[in-house]
Amino acid sequence: MTHSSHRRLIGALVGLGVTCTSITPAMAQISPPPPAQSDAQTEEIVVTAQRSGIPVWRVTGQRGTVVLVGTIRDVAAGTRWDPLPLEAALARADVVMFPDTTGFSLGLFSAIGALGKWRKQATLPKGQTLQALMSADQFARLVALRNRGVLKAGFERKHPYHLALTLRGVAAGKAGFGPDAGRYVRRTVKKKKLRMVPMAQGNSKAVMAEFFGSTARSHVPCLLEMVTTVETPGAIKARSDAWASRRVPDVMASVAERAHRKCWPTGSGFDAQRDAALGGTVRALLGRPQTTVAVISLDALAARGGVLDDLVSAGFDVRGPKWKL
Repeated sequence: MTHSSHRRLIGALVGLGVTCTSITPAMAQISPPPPAQSDAQTEEIVVTAQRSGIPVWRVTGQRGTVVLVGTIRDVAAGTRWDPLPLEAALARADVVMFPDTTGFSLGLFSAIGALGKWRKQATLPKGQTLQALMSADQFARLVALRNRGVLKAGFERKHPYHLALTLRGVAAGKAGFGPDAGRYVRRTVKKKKLRMVPMAQGNSKAVMAEFFGSTARSHVPCLLEMVTTVETPGAIKARSDAWASRRVPDVMASVAERAHRKCWPTGSGFDAQRDAALGGTVRALLGRPQTTVAVISLDALAARGGVLDDLVSAGFDVRGPKWKL
C-alpha cells in the first residue's frame, strides 16, 4: 500500500464532506453541567460567535436556547475568519453539540482491508472505461481537461469517485485547504476537557460495505460536478468567502457546494440517518433549561427542508442571517 493510496482514502473520508465521522451526532458536556445561563449570557455567546464572521443563528424555546453555527468543509486556505470568538463562545456554553464526532471505531484489520479495497477500486475493472459510463458531451469535458494538462493520460480507466477527488485538489489550487470550524471545535473540546457522548453508535462495517458496494456509475454525477468546479476558476475560494461573510444563499448556490451535495456520502444511508435526527435533536434541546452551541454543517441547516426550515415550521423564533433567496 503506497502512502499516496493511504492519503487518498483519508481524503475520501474527510474531504468533500466524505467523512465517517458524520454518521453519529454527539454532544460534549461539562460534567457536572453548569447552571443554565441568563438571556444576557446567551446573547453574549451569540455576539461572540458572530464575530468569527461565519453563519450563526439563535433559536429560542420555552426553556432553552440553541446557538446554531453553520460550518462547511473544504475551506480555501487564506479565507479570512477569526476562530477565537467561536472558541470563546463554545467555552461559555452549557452544552456543545457537534454532530461531526464519531460514535464508532474502525479496527486495525478493518482499516487495512478498507485500504486494500480503496486501492483496488481506484481503477475500473478490465474492459471498462469512463467513456461507457457517460454521454459523449460529458466525456468530452474530461478530454478537454486532459488536453489542458489537468488530467493525465489514461484518466478514462480511473474510478469516477477517485477522479473526482483528484479534481477537488485541482480546484483548490496550489494553496490548498485551510482549517475549518470543526478543527477548532475539537481543539476547544480537548482544551476545556469536555466529555464527548455519542448519541448513537455507527456501524463501520455497514458504512464501508455501502460505499464499496456502490456502482461506479452512481459516482458519475459527483465527477461531473467536480469538473464544473474546475471549469469555474476560484469556485472554492468564492464559496469560502461567502461562508466567512455569512452570505448563506451564495454558499448554497455555488458550484463548489453542488459538488458536495452530489458526492458521497450525500444520499447514503448514514448521511440520511444523521440529517433525519438533527431536527428532532435540536427541538429537544430547546426544551432544556440550558444554552447549547450546536456546530452543524451549513448544508444540513440551510438546505430546503433542513434544520432551520424545520424549526420555523415548528413555530420557533429563529434569528440570524438569511438562508434562502
